[in-house]
Order: sequence, then structure tokens, then C-alpha cells
Amino acid sequence: MIEKFEKYWYDFCTILAIAIILDPRYKMAFIEFAYSKAYDQNSEELKHVRDKLFSIFGEYNLITPSSSTTFVLTQMSDVGSSAGRNDNNQSTLNQRTMDMFKEFDDFDNMDCSAYVRKFELELYLDESRIDRKIDLDILSFWKGNRFRYPNLSSMARDILSIHISTVASESAFSVGGRVLDQFRSVLKTETIQAIITTRDW
Repeated sequence: MIEKFEKYWYDFCTILAIAIILDPRYKMAFIEFAYSKAYDQNSEELKHVRDKLFSIFGEYNLITPSSSTTFVLTQMSDVGSSAGRNDNNQSTLNQRTMDMFKEFDDFDNMDCSAYVRKFELELYLDESRIDRKIDLDILSFWKGNRFRYPNLSSMARDILSIHISTVASESAFSVGGRVLDQFRSVLKTETIQAIITTRDW
């Protein structure tokens, strides 16, 4: 039994730890406290959680474009389109300006993207924690802070909406063998899905 526990816990404890870090009442402080009690101070397990947190956040930064860049380009596009209706030369000038801003954004992203991406997560971690006794809807907190932390809020939304199950994965995926036997082998697909779903409830 302990082998099975260790097998699943090693993978799941990391995502659960990250979920706790994304709770503004606990952040990294609670994980450091808990891991120091379970392991040693500055343990490899704690380093693994921190590395995984920054790694996942890096993936979200690759997927999600910078909101400020999008805003600037949208504003410049609006200016360019309205000017184009009034004066063709002005439209060309605005197009050149827009191209210059886009070129600058590309240049800026190449030089500063790693710093900016880290900054958003580190800003959240460095801010003081909310009082632990406050009854807080964490998903609402991240929805309210989606403009301040655009990539981090997307990451929090995805991680905090994961349903945690205490059932071992083999047990969850092998339920079909207990539903279908030699006497029930001609059941329709919809009936089998209904039986499996009602057992899950």
C-alpha cells in the first residue's frame, strides 16, 4: 500500500503544492513551512516544487501574449484606420509608426521577456499575504486580478479547477470490467455511460 501511495503522491503533491501557492492566504510561506516539517530545510522536494512552479508559469508566458503589447497595437490600429479615411499620407505614416512599435515590441520581447515573465510571478510571491482567516473565493480573487497578473491568473484558473480524486487511477479506468460482464455485454453505449456516471456520483 505504501508503494502505491508514494507512486501517486510524488506526482500529485507537486500540483497540490502549486495550488496552495496560488492561494494568496498561504503562498510560498506555507509550502516552506510544511516541507520543512516533512523534509529538511531547503530540501530537494521544495526545490522541485519551486522549479515546477516557474516552469509551468513559463509555459503560460509562451502561450499568452503580453496584454500591454496587444493593447498598444490595438490602439495604434484604431488610430491608423481612422486616419486612413481622412488622409492617405497620414495613414501611411500611422502604418509606419505601427510597424515601428511592433518591431520595438519584438526587440523588447527578445531582450526582456525572461525578466518580465519572472517579474509577474515574483511580484505575486513578494507581496504580503492576505489574512488566513478571511473566507476567500480563490477563483474570484484571480478573476479580479486578471489584468494585474494576466498570465498567472490563467495558470491559477487552470490549476485550481482540477478535480482532485482519492481513487487510484487504475480503479477509475477499470470500472468498465465491473459494468460489462457476460450477462450485460449487449448494453448500448449510452446505457453503459449512464451506469458509470451514476456510480461516480
